[in-house]
Amino acid sequence: MSDRKYARYIVTEDVRSELPPDTGFMKRMQAQRAAGDYADAFHLFRLDDKVAAGALYFDAVWINRLHGTRGWQVEIQHAHDFDEIICLFGSNRDNFRDLGGEVELWLEDEQYFLTQSCTVFVPAGMNHLPLYFRRIDGPILFMTMGNGKAYTRSSGNEV
Repeated sequence: MSDRKYARYIVTEDVRSELPPDTGFMKRMQAQRAAGDYADAFHLFRLDDKVAAGALYFDAVWINRLHGTRGWQVEIQHAHDFDEIICLFGSNRDNFRDLGGEVELWLEDEQYFLTQSCTVFVPAGMNHLPLYFRRIDGPILFMTMGNGKAYTRSSGNEV
């Protein structure tokens, strides 16, 4: 344990105090993998009130390679009781605005195909997603964060 007063606020490892309740997410991931549709990904960090008292919710994942032909569905449609920001950043050294792939994102009943690095603001209560990675040409940094103390959903739990 560090004797420094604020060291606990610097997170350098993937510290998860507990796994989120199984909402069917893992079953959906396993079914996609069995069908040959999945991605090589590396969960970088999660931060919330349980990791550092008072922290807001934050999650970061590198998505590296896509397998299969139908794309990889990361999330289902849902809403939160807090505002959320979704970030997708490409890693093209010559053009960081280029996402280096294509991601399908839904906001309410509107479908978007994203090919540029972007941030998406999702107001509290707005139905958003599903989110599909349709093409990955180079690593994509996928981050979500919200002004809640933990990741929770007010709708859209999988069965």
